Amino acid sequence: MKEIETEVNVYDVRLDVHGYYSPAEPMVMYYPDGSGHPGCSAEFEIISVKLEGIVITDLLSDDVYNEIIEKVIDNQLN
Repeated sequence: MKEIETEVNVYDVRLDVHGYYSPAEPMVMYYPDGSGHPGCSAEFEIISVKLEGIVITDLLSDDVYNEIIEKVIDNQLN
């Protein structure tokens, strides 16, 4: 998990986002000891969202909050 600050555009509005990003982990069928790992998808936990320097995190709807998370993950993959 690493702390990042990035910009995303959501509904044509530029937002500054700060949070913790964890990259995806690939599935491993079998390790040498016979165990495995199911893998996991990338995750992002928002700490704050700013619009023109003003923190608006608490004002976001669930849909916008989730859209920001998806955009940040997409940006990190590209």
